[in-house]
Amino acid sequence: MKRYTHGPFIAAVAITLALAAYFFLSSRTPGAGGAGEPVRYRSFEAGSLPAGEDEPEAKAPRLSSAIPLEPDETLLDLYSLNMDFDDEEEQILVTRRSGDASGAIRVVLADYSPSSRRWTRAWEGQTLSTQVKTFQVSGVDLIGDHNFDIVCTGMNADNEQTMTVFWKSDPDDGRSGLRFIKVFEQSADAVLVEDGERSESYKMGQTNAESWPITVWRPDPDSSNFLDQIKETWTWSFTAKAYLMTDRERIPGASIAKKLADSILDGKADTFERWLEGIWYQEGLDPLAPGTLFLTFQPRDGTVLFSSEGVVENFRWESSSPTRMGIYVSCRNQSVSNLRRLLDVELETAESIDVRVFQDLRMKADVSGRWDGRYRRLSPEAAKAFRKVPSAASVSGLSLDGLFLATGGEELRFDGSLYSMKSAEGLEEGSFAVYTLAGKTLLDMRAIKAGDQPSSRRRSWFLSLSVRSEDGGTPVTVLSLAPARVGMDGAERLESAPLVLEKRLEDQ
Repeated sequence: MKRYTHGPFIAAVAITLALAAYFFLSSRTPGAGGAGEPVRYRSFEAGSLPAGEDEPEAKAPRLSSAIPLEPDETLLDLYSLNMDFDDEEEQILVTRRSGDASGAIRVVLADYSPSSRRWTRAWEGQTLSTQVKTFQVSGVDLIGDHNFDIVCTGMNADNEQTMTVFWKSDPDDGRSGLRFIKVFEQSADAVLVEDGERSESYKMGQTNAESWPITVWRPDPDSSNFLDQIKETWTWSFTAKAYLMTDRERIPGASIAKKLADSILDGKADTFERWLEGIWYQEGLDPLAPGTLFLTFQPRDGTVLFSSEGVVENFRWESSSPTRMGIYVSCRNQSVSNLRRLLDVELETAESIDVRVFQDLRMKADVSGRWDGRYRRLSPEAAKAFRKVPSAASVSGLSLDGLFLATGGEELRFDGSLYSMKSAEGLEEGSFAVYTLAGKTLLDMRAIKAGDQPSSRRRSWFLSLSVRSEDGGTPVTVLSLAPARVGMDGAERLESAPLVLEKRLEDQ
C-alpha cells in the first residue's frame, strides 16, 4: 500500500515545485504589468546627454525611473511632483527618442496606484525644446481651476525660447488615471507667464481664479529697426480648451545705437558675455541704499553672483545660449546642487539690461520673482564707494594650553595648535589659531572630526582672558568666548550668548 502512494506523492511535489518556479520567474519578468513600490526597473544617470553634446562638468546624482523606458528612449532628467493631490508623488521623466530627427524633448508621466501597487506609463507629451541644459518642468495652476498644469520651458535649435503647457483632462478611453492635453505651445524671442496675486478665497479652495495670460514677444517683420517687437497676448478659453491669441501689439525698440547692437548681438554667446561682464544693480534704487539687488556676471571665472542685504549667493555658470536680444544663462548653486536658475538677459540700452530669472528647485512654482527687472551697469565711480581698506590680521602670541571647564558641563582643551571640545553635541576635535584683527583678539576653530565622523565645521569667537582669585588666593583663568562672524570688512559680534570657561591648576 505504501509503494502504491509513492508515485502520486512524488508527482504532486513535482507539480507544486514547477508552479512555484513559474510564478517566481514570471513575477521577475520586465513588463509583466508593473511593479510594486519600492521596486525600480532600471537606474539612469539623469542629466546625461546624447552623443554630440558636451558632458556636464560634474556628474548628476543617480536617479531612478519607476517605469521601464522604451528601447529608443534616453532619460535626460527626472522630476517628482504630486499632480493630483493624492498621497503619492508622480514621476515626470524628461526623455528624448533616438528615432526623432528633430531632437524634441518629451515628458512622460509615471503614475503609482496604491491599490494595485503598480507604476504605469500614464501619459506622454512632446515639447518644442531641444536644448537639454535649458529645459525645465514646473507644476503650476495657470488656469485657476485648482489643478496643476505641466509647464515645459526651454530653447529650441534656433535659440528661441519655447513654452509648452499641458492641461489635466478626463480620460476619453474610459480608463482611470492622469491624462493631459496640450493647450499652448509657442517659440519666440521670449515666452512669459504673466502671473499675479490670487484671492484668499482661491487660496482656501472656495473659488476658482482668473487664468494667467501668456505673452509672446517676436521681432516685428514689417520694421527695419532690429529692436522693434510684436507682443502677443494669449488668454485661456474654457470653450476651446486652449490658450488663444487675443491681442497683438507693436512695441518700438529702445533707442540703442545700431552699431552697438550689431557688435553685441552677433549670434554668439561669448560676445555678449564679454560685454555683460561686471556688476549690475537693479534700477529704481540708489546702489548704496539698503536692499538693492546686484547681479555680478563673471564669465571668465564661470560664476554668477546674486547679492542682497549682505548675502551673496554663488552660482556656477553652466551654459549660455544666444538669443536675438541677448543670452539665456543656466547656472547652479555652488552649495545647493539641486537649486538651478535660468536667466533670460536682454540688451535694453548701452548701459542697461532686462533680466528675468526662473528658479528650478524641483518645486511646483518659482519661490520668488524678486530678481526680475531692469539692471544698470555699476560705474567705476560708484564702485569706488564700495571699496574698503581690508582689515589686516596678525598672529597673536597668546597661549591657551590647558583644560577649561564651563558650568554647563562643556570641556575645552588646548594642546599646541589642536583642540578638543566636549559638549552636549558630543566630542569635537580640530585645530585652532589665535589672532588679532582691528584691535580685537579672535579665536578661529576648524573641526577635523565630530565623534567618529569627519567634519569641516568652522567657528570664530571674540576671545577675552582674565584672571581672578578664589577665597584661598588660588588664581583662576577665565576664558570668555563670544560668537563672531569674520568677513572682508572685519569681525562682527553675533547675538548668541558667550561661552565662559575657567581653568584651575587642580584640573590640569
